[in-house]
Amino acid sequence: MPIRWLALAVGLASLATQSLASTRVAVYAVVDEIEFEPSSFEPERAWISGVFVVPVPISSGLHAEPARGHLYLSLSPANAESTRRDWEALKANAGTGRVVGFGEYWMRCSLVRSAPLPLPPDAENANCSTEITVVETDRTRATAEPYPKPSNEGVVTVFDDADDICPRFGQSSVQIVAQLRVAHSPGGTHEKPPPCPDRIGLVDSSDLDWAFVEQPRDAEWADATEALILKRISDAPGLRLSDLRVECRDTICHIRAAFPTAEYQEATGNRLVAEALNDMPGFARGGKIIPPRNAPTVDYYFQRRSPL
Repeated sequence: MPIRWLALAVGLASLATQSLASTRVAVYAVVDEIEFEPSSFEPERAWISGVFVVPVPISSGLHAEPARGHLYLSLSPANAESTRRDWEALKANAGTGRVVGFGEYWMRCSLVRSAPLPLPPDAENANCSTEITVVETDRTRATAEPYPKPSNEGVVTVFDDADDICPRFGQSSVQIVAQLRVAHSPGGTHEKPPPCPDRIGLVDSSDLDWAFVEQPRDAEWADATEALILKRISDAPGLRLSDLRVECRDTICHIRAAFPTAEYQEATGNRLVAEALNDMPGFARGGKIIPPRNAPTVDYYFQRRSPL
């Protein structure tokens, strides 16, 4: 099967924030209990216990698997009033079994404590996933972390927006919510998350990689689409890649992007590649991202709406 590839070195430009997946909120949770310190009157810290889905550190739109434990979060003076409103809303939902979401997903990469330093010069104004370093199972080992910047929506309890059901890449909010409910109450009866209407009759996003391997190649469509993808990415302002490989089959395309360094990828590259792929004509909304393992690369899989 032919693989089109291109080594890129393009100039720097201003960066734009671009959501990839379920980035409406930073943290999804089923809260069992919340305790305030030093008291419930103008608290400075909060112990939140339950099951959580937190952002993957320094990623662009990814969330971790559900984990049971505790979050120990401290008040930021810059957002004291809105944070305490969030805490009161979390307290009102504690023990109900309801899934909630809180905090803004994005934060400045320069503020991420675990970010590799120094960041690339072009990452000064870039955004990374909000840093929640650990869901702690042992409260005696916990150190308070800053509560994520509250979102304009406050604590979210309803996940039925278009982006909740049909994100561009990765898991949808409704899938995360369903996983949280199962993780919190594994023996219960749970409804399946609503399907994305745009993906009915298509390969499920989670299966795109193995389905790609099994597909034959539609040469006419694949050739034209590979050329379009290469042009889109090579024309992306501010994007630097050391290697780019694109291969399309019958309905699915696979892109592997390699970045100059892991630091550049985390702070800038992932987001700019995804931005270049946004709204590809003829393609279904949504896809699959396989993040890097041992090298500064990322794999994208996405599919056309109809092969006919």
